[in-house]
Amino acid sequence: MAAMAIRVGVIGTGNIGTAHAVSLARKVSGSTVTAVFDVAAERAQAVAADLDARSLPSAQAVIEDESVDAVVIASPDDLHAEHALACLAAGKPMMLEKPLASSLEDAQRVMDAEVAQGEQLIMLGFMRRFDPGYVALKASLASGDVGEALVVHNIHRNAYAAYGLDTTLSINNSAVHEVDISRWLLDEDYAWVQVLSGKPGPDVPDGQQDPLLITFRTTSGVMVTIEMFMTARYGYEVRCSVVAGNGILDMGDGTFVTRTSQGSRGQDIPELWLGRFGEAYRAEMQAWIDGIRGLTGPTGASTWDGFMASVSCRAAVDALKQGEAVEIDVPDRPALYSN
Repeated sequence: MAAMAIRVGVIGTGNIGTAHAVSLARKVSGSTVTAVFDVAAERAQAVAADLDARSLPSAQAVIEDESVDAVVIASPDDLHAEHALACLAAGKPMMLEKPLASSLEDAQRVMDAEVAQGEQLIMLGFMRRFDPGYVALKASLASGDVGEALVVHNIHRNAYAAYGLDTTLSINNSAVHEVDISRWLLDEDYAWVQVLSGKPGPDVPDGQQDPLLITFRTTSGVMVTIEMFMTARYGYEVRCSVVAGNGILDMGDGTFVTRTSQGSRGQDIPELWLGRFGEAYRAEMQAWIDGIRGLTGPTGASTWDGFMASVSCRAAVDALKQGEAVEIDVPDRPALYSN
């Protein structure tokens, strides 16, 4: 199968779905895009025409099409579970954008269905696991040179909330990246979470809270902080620092280049996430395709990882609403995800 190009169908041609489709067609080896669908038919037709693919009338049509070997699901969050379950029923591997589902109950349904099938067909779209900065950070931490991690500090700032500010969505759709990547860096789960909010930024509507300060404690006691600021105005910025027993590891924003000219010094800051994580998205897609072609084993985030991110985010939302820390019960990991 390694010699065959994987024929991919893409469900959802918004910003991220279109970026994935273009990447698979032009930047990733071993793949081609054969079909797309979006409820905005004209947008889907434009993407299809650009990539020499077909625009189909429904998500189910993409999943069932004989010219589609694997599926990218970049539909709205509340359709993730429906589309993932349909792909599982069809036996087709999928790259499912995060979150796994819009509710913990639906996330459980998807995981149960994959476990019953007995094969890992889902890769979750936590692309930071493929970002060169985070990869280097994990390697440095694993080397033991700075000792064991004690605190992980995360910063996640957006220029604006692209789909409108909703505090719950800030946790479930944005801070979920830090929830997953910190768990991946430390290779352990969370046991406790507290969420604080304070003075709102100037663009925050009544009834919403931004910025947020989220603090997790892992099962071994490592503290993980997330500053989540969805309406920071100035640009998109992601940073991570690990305070360890014998030193500190800092991951700055890899897109920043300092420019000195005409008596001033400054940096260009990306406006959106694609400007910061373009290479991570490409590497993620390459790893997914290589796994399907049998060139590697399963890579990237599994359904279990997506489920645990949902469990952790649900606890964080509860902590915010209750105004107090919440204990997190870590369920037993199904044997399917033991490796």
